Amino acid sequence: MKTEIVNLSQIQVNSANPRTITDTKFDKLIKSILVLPKMLELRPIVVDSTFTALGGNMRFRALSAIADMDTAEVLARLSDVRDFQKKTQAEQDNLVAYWERWKDKPTAHIIRASELSEAEQREFIIKDNVGFGDWDMDALANEWDAEELDDWGLDVWQNKEWENGNESGGTNSTPANASLNDRFVVPPFSILDTRKGYWQDRKKKWRDLIGDFGESRNDTLITSPEIKYKDLYQRTRQHREELGVSFKEYLDKYVPDEVKEHEANKVLSAGVSLLDPVMAEIVCRWFGLENCKTFDCFAGDSVFGYVSAYLGNEFTGIELRPEQAQLNSERVEGMSARYICDDGQNVAQHIAPQSQDLLFSCPPYFDLEKYSDLENDASNQGSYGDFIKILENAFKAAVGCLKDNRFAVIVVGDVRDKSTGFYYDFCGDIKRIFREAGMPLYNEIILIETGASTALRASRYMESRKVAKMHQNILVFYKGNAKEIKKQFKKIEYASEDLELFRMDSGNEPGGTEEEV
Repeated sequence: MKTEIVNLSQIQVNSANPRTITDTKFDKLIKSILVLPKMLELRPIVVDSTFTALGGNMRFRALSAIADMDTAEVLARLSDVRDFQKKTQAEQDNLVAYWERWKDKPTAHIIRASELSEAEQREFIIKDNVGFGDWDMDALANEWDAEELDDWGLDVWQNKEWENGNESGGTNSTPANASLNDRFVVPPFSILDTRKGYWQDRKKKWRDLIGDFGESRNDTLITSPEIKYKDLYQRTRQHREELGVSFKEYLDKYVPDEVKEHEANKVLSAGVSLLDPVMAEIVCRWFGLENCKTFDCFAGDSVFGYVSAYLGNEFTGIELRPEQAQLNSERVEGMSARYICDDGQNVAQHIAPQSQDLLFSCPPYFDLEKYSDLENDASNQGSYGDFIKILENAFKAAVGCLKDNRFAVIVVGDVRDKSTGFYYDFCGDIKRIFREAGMPLYNEIILIETGASTALRASRYMESRKVAKMHQNILVFYKGNAKEIKKQFKKIEYASEDLELFRMDSGNEPGGTEEEV
């Protein structure tokens, strides 16, 4: 059988084909064909002797829809596709010109199934639409871009809890027969991998709910233009090589301000240290109580307060910067959360002793990110010693606000001394502060982060043999007698299928075990 090119008008749609498609998926199919017409050469339409489509019915319908579009509509459809946006201007122009020529005489690649009997043709229609394999979800999550997969029409990560659940509020209680994701969110291991598909899907749902994209901290962490304009950097590589200019020169001479603003907004939440809402949910569900009181003496963005209140808790956050405290308050308006504008060291002036059920905080990482010019801003201190002293004052005061037999969860990550290149022992200092306050370390969890921007820095880091860091430390402390945990915290039930998922997802079965307290 050989591939032929025929006029599109010669082909007939197969009304007996049982395959259907939603409007959304059909729109994605059209865009997919528009941006990669070569795909049609590799996947020709299969027709019978009357030119009725046996295979490729949807592709034929999509081509028919494109044939009815004018050039302006074709360009509008293409402009919405990320794969088109990544192309150089010359590549974009060539693609639009291709469709202009095609529309003058619409054609399609076909293969004639003339050797098949009528019964075999009916069998082919079904078998052509059956998928026998399964997707490797980990490979898709770690090696492919989720938004691109969605653009290409692949339904990978669907979470029925979010689609069918009550998104107006709720509690952190869950029914005994709920799924693993309902009760644990993710498997309860010491390594949490934010690159997983289920994590990314849940994170997107939370982001859409919260609406906090780090606006008040724009450009505090993104300093490299290669990171700030990541897609533009990749898309213009060939053009820059032809011109013989650096990326910075290219930005200055060839990229309009409005384009740079658009590109920067695409990576804003990746560049600003915005709290991961899935991690916030895990903290509430694993280490909090039902309808409990939670607080943070370095509240930062609105993520934890929103998540905690959404899950049915009462939250109080202390935030030094007036503009951030105001923005946070606006985001949680009408919820059981409040933000107080003050120094975190004064937390005990606003929260009564022994009144809170869960302390959570993700404090500044010294001078990695400077939030303000305020004298008492921990991120604006002249020395690491002064920085740690502010955290020590705040956290020791916060411990006094926490009830006995309760948890404190602190998210930290070691930072380097910019003058020497060596790490400060930031994690060790936080452990010391809480130990001195009567809360020893109970759990240490590693939060693995996505590495899209890290990859751009890795080569430069290795010139001085520095390994690009892709994780944070979640330190869990306990105030009281650990033997009381089972009495104070409700048992989380799980079924045999949950245990099987734990086994498959751990990836480190040969490791040792710990004895229960």
